[in-house]
Amino acid sequence: MHSILAPISASQLDAYLDQTEAALEQQDDADLDPELIQAGLKASMDGQRFRADTLASAGRLFRLWLRAGDPAAALRVIEGDGREALAALPAAERPDWDLTLAFWRLEPLFALDDAAALRATLDAAFTLLTSLPGALQYDKAWGHLDEQATRAGAHALSRRCAAARNALQHADPERASYRAWDEALMAVRQAQSFALEGQETQAAEAAARATASLATAGPEQDIDVDDWLRIGHALFQIAPEAIDGVVRQVRALTPASTVFFARRDIDVRVARLEALTLHRQGARDQALARLVLGRTVIRGDDDDRYAAIMLDWLLEAGRHDDAARLAFESVFHERQVSAEHGTRAALRAVSEGLAGQPYWQLALAYAGMADDTMEVRGDESEDAYVRRHLALARAQAHAHPAIDAVEALFLIKSAGDYQQALPLLETAARELSLAQSDVLFKLWVARIRVHGAQAALAMPFVPASNAGSCYNLGVNLGYNLKEQLPEGLTVPKDEIKALAARYYEMGLARFEAFVMSGEGNARDGHAHTYSMLCNNLAIYYRHDKSDATAALPLHHKGIAASPFSEHYQGVLNCHRNSGDDAAMIDAAEQLWHYSADHGYSRHDPADYIDDVAAALHRLGRGTDIAIWLQRLDEWWASLDQDERAEDEKPYVRAVTSVLYYLAHSQPDDAMLRLDAMLPRVRTAATPYTSRMAAHALRTAGLFERAQAMYAEALRQVQPDDAWHETQRKAIVEGVAECKRLERAAKPWWKVW
Repeated sequence: MHSILAPISASQLDAYLDQTEAALEQQDDADLDPELIQAGLKASMDGQRFRADTLASAGRLFRLWLRAGDPAAALRVIEGDGREALAALPAAERPDWDLTLAFWRLEPLFALDDAAALRATLDAAFTLLTSLPGALQYDKAWGHLDEQATRAGAHALSRRCAAARNALQHADPERASYRAWDEALMAVRQAQSFALEGQETQAAEAAARATASLATAGPEQDIDVDDWLRIGHALFQIAPEAIDGVVRQVRALTPASTVFFARRDIDVRVARLEALTLHRQGARDQALARLVLGRTVIRGDDDDRYAAIMLDWLLEAGRHDDAARLAFESVFHERQVSAEHGTRAALRAVSEGLAGQPYWQLALAYAGMADDTMEVRGDESEDAYVRRHLALARAQAHAHPAIDAVEALFLIKSAGDYQQALPLLETAARELSLAQSDVLFKLWVARIRVHGAQAALAMPFVPASNAGSCYNLGVNLGYNLKEQLPEGLTVPKDEIKALAARYYEMGLARFEAFVMSGEGNARDGHAHTYSMLCNNLAIYYRHDKSDATAALPLHHKGIAASPFSEHYQGVLNCHRNSGDDAAMIDAAEQLWHYSADHGYSRHDPADYIDDVAAALHRLGRGTDIAIWLQRLDEWWASLDQDERAEDEKPYVRAVTSVLYYLAHSQPDDAMLRLDAMLPRVRTAATPYTSRMAAHALRTAGLFERAQAMYAEALRQVQPDDAWHETQRKAIVEGVAECKRLERAAKPWWKVW
């Protein structure tokens, strides 16, 4: 007789699931063949019996069966163990879990292609969700059911889901100002559903309801440019004739005061919508013309998908030469989405013998050495693959700067051969379209390696192809050059910083030219890159050129384009450097609040709050100093133990300085706090902090204690240290002032 294995259950099942899921994750990380992973998992699970006694373990087990490619077993887990675990729950918890089980059933039923069971489960899920109390009918559940109904082709049900979701939103008083948007979104879903069913008239009517909902929204409704553009992108395939009206609404809702980059972002988004609509209407040439602006990369983009769309349209139009150049550009610049798309297009073009050489071969050559596209090589080695495609490109066009660019980068990557790469890079960089940041950075590295730093830096400046490359090149020159040079080869820091700044200045000009005209490279329109460039250039002006006047407007430009905390810190530093106390205090307020609202990992209030206190004292606003002392303490309270250990001395220094200024207007409060701080002042043992503590005691009229603290400060001065010597001088002056004040405080008749 064969013994029947006892089922794995309870804690043993949890342990099995933990181990199996961890093993699968390791196999995924190792890039094993998915089919082999699935087969191994199926074999392992077929040899076991399982019993899930909780809904949580049932959920994990059914997903594991799906991963093993056995949807029928996954369904049995839900119908058996899942139902038993559901029955064991308190009655109040069952309805929500009943819906969850219905949602779980959908995935294996899709895999089994059981249309009848799938429709029945979708209907049951709709009934269950409708019957749940309002608190459990959450928005995402209706959205999920809508998506699954659409996936199953149950379009009438998806429209009922959209209506039920809208009713739920309508009942929420917190969404009162979004009624028009919710109505428009429901109409969009209905339009899409009718279109999928082939009911064009009903789809057009629903699309009209969507735009009418936004167009007739009252002033209390929250409708903006983004809403119109979202509706436009949702409807251009269904009702392309409505998009002109959408664009008019976008233009009407764009305030005349909209700042430069925000306005250009809207222009780019409108160009994309118009291009997609024109293409849908069959006006391909006009669509391509609008996509010249539309493919500009803007702040909201995570990738370069519009270049991929343009590539497809160029191929559709038979413009193979233009398509080849765009495919190469996408691959060569290693752009997300469009690089992989360009690689696939190049493979097809080469196999079909399309015009456009040598760019198709060059796209493949570069794809073979780039991290995100190297899979194009298959089993062929990188060296053999790249050399083969370079040779094919040379056979098509022997002398070509794009071939020189790819070959030079390959020589450096594969062999570190800067000597042979340098003349190729010099030739390639003269072609502006090839002068991206990696080519130019490698060019400067090669020049320095081959000719030496001084001779290289005296060589002609080479412009970059676009504003984004100018920024990246400046960063690489400023921060990554050293690691690309042999040990012992040094470069003059000031000259390298000046070269990086020259690229920043060029990038600034390119960005601003795009903002003014709307014309330029696809990498000239990214507001956040512009803002970061402004910050880096401002730091150079302020720190290296001691020119706060030149730095300040750059920080303001960056804030207007795409604000982040470093700009507010830079504004503060500019006003601090120029001695404008009132402006510095205002800047500190902005920095404090912006960092609190948006975060700032490098926020260091100990670096500026003592200066704010000093400025308030100079302006006769001593009563505001206590506010900043409280903020300093709030920051300190937010730090963890390790951060406090690192920042202890700066914090004690800042607090002590603030207490000195506070002592002028609130001596009792200042001394109460200082007495508690003095042990930490002594532990810090720095002459500046001790001197400020002595100043505070002196200001409060505690002259003997002040004299003792000045003496401690003098003992902390280290000889042969220039900064310490400045402290020695200040301490001696403080002692003299303390004695003068003490004498002045005595009655004229008390001579001892």
